Amino acid sequence: MEITGLSYDSRATRPDYLFFSMARDAARRRVNIEDALNRGARALVVLGEDGGIARSAVTLVASERPRLLMGAAASRFFGAPSERVNLIGITGTSGKTTTSYLLASIFEAAGQPAGIIGTIGIFIAGNKIYSGLTTPESLDFESSLARMEGEGIRYTAAEVSSIGIAEGRVDALNFRACMFTNLGRDHLDYHGTIQDYFATKLRLFTEILARSRHTDPIAVVCGDDPYGRRILDSLKLRSVSFGLDRKLDVFPERFDAGLNGIRATLSVLGKKIEITSSLVGEFNLLNILGASALSVALGIETAAVADGVRRCPGAPGRLEAVETKPGVTVLVDYAHKPDALEAVLKTLRRLCTGRLICVFGCGGDRDRGKRPIMGEIAGRLAGLPVLTSDNPRSEDPLAIIAQVEAGLIASGRIRIDRADSSSRDGYLVEPDRRRAIAIALGIAVPGDAVVIAGKGHEDYQLVGGRVLPFDDRAVAREIAAELRSRQT
Repeated sequence: MEITGLSYDSRATRPDYLFFSMARDAARRRVNIEDALNRGARALVVLGEDGGIARSAVTLVASERPRLLMGAAASRFFGAPSERVNLIGITGTSGKTTTSYLLASIFEAAGQPAGIIGTIGIFIAGNKIYSGLTTPESLDFESSLARMEGEGIRYTAAEVSSIGIAEGRVDALNFRACMFTNLGRDHLDYHGTIQDYFATKLRLFTEILARSRHTDPIAVVCGDDPYGRRILDSLKLRSVSFGLDRKLDVFPERFDAGLNGIRATLSVLGKKIEITSSLVGEFNLLNILGASALSVALGIETAAVADGVRRCPGAPGRLEAVETKPGVTVLVDYAHKPDALEAVLKTLRRLCTGRLICVFGCGGDRDRGKRPIMGEIAGRLAGLPVLTSDNPRSEDPLAIIAQVEAGLIASGRIRIDRADSSSRDGYLVEPDRRRAIAIALGIAVPGDAVVIAGKGHEDYQLVGGRVLPFDDRAVAREIAAELRSRQT
């Protein structure tokens, strides 16, 4: 039969489409299947238990993993664009988004318009075409790559999440290279254990990259990370290691990383590159090292690497500076995982001349075990932790705050009122995120740094079943304007 299109959203189904039914809930799958049939689907891929559905002139394919079939079908339908586009997969707990922006900047400095696929969206040479999952469903991934190829894109940097790997969204892709940044606690509500989480990441290198149809696929791995070393030990393909250790393939011969940016001399596969960047902190130096390692391994000239790093302002909501009060550094960051929060606070603690104030919380309907851990990290490293609500989703915000607060107490902190905010041992609790940001900005004096962590680029807050407009950056600017108006 002639199939004119593919869909996994019944509402996007058109006559003679092949529809993939993937909803977890059986009742929802039935509704979606009926909707797709009513819209003219000619063929359906369904879970095995839904195989009893019958309708004349409709072909039914029962599968235990419809996503795997969708990936294979999407690759065929769009002509396997990943065989011709240089697709770079970036995986790790932190650093994926910033690294993808660095790579795109380097490729463009080399005269190669680049694509980005990730948390903030899908971009073709800077133009956004999609917002959704960090690692899109295979159908969206393949169609976007096909569009990129049609518009002359030859390099695409894509964030590859562990859930995307586990669900088979990237199995049919052909990666030119894959990078591993680091591994910390994340998504354990999905994977169960850190070892299962790592095993999923490892599969990107040992299985998916290993069977790529590109000639000489490359693995670029942070050798400072113990899980990175395990990946390097498991590889049977070309690999490049990077990190601060001078024994690795790519490392900094010297560097200075302050609030005003990074200056470094890198040794990259035997070549020297002088780097200047507006990005902040050693963890961003690691992102620069990884992007430089991968670029040079692919044959990009060192001058383009230096120029691309210099041009890159970073990713939105990743230690993004917000202009507020004179003399006060205000940074908005996406750090919503223990390792990311610790890296940000350690970096800013070293660089901040005054007090480090941290506004943070934890999201609902996600790994609950990380909540006291993040509280302990903030209690140990921040001058003044201000605990608030993040994206509570369906959970009670106060219950989430109580679980985070246990970690703050374990760190030796005591709960205080705003009137006692000068206390070195205290922490504040304000469930309303806007008020929490206002408290932090109101307390801060010249020399202090305020980091608003957890939501980064997000312009919403998920509360119950509602999506409320909320952008930490915009809120901080509004509050700063209100504070200025009161002073005049």
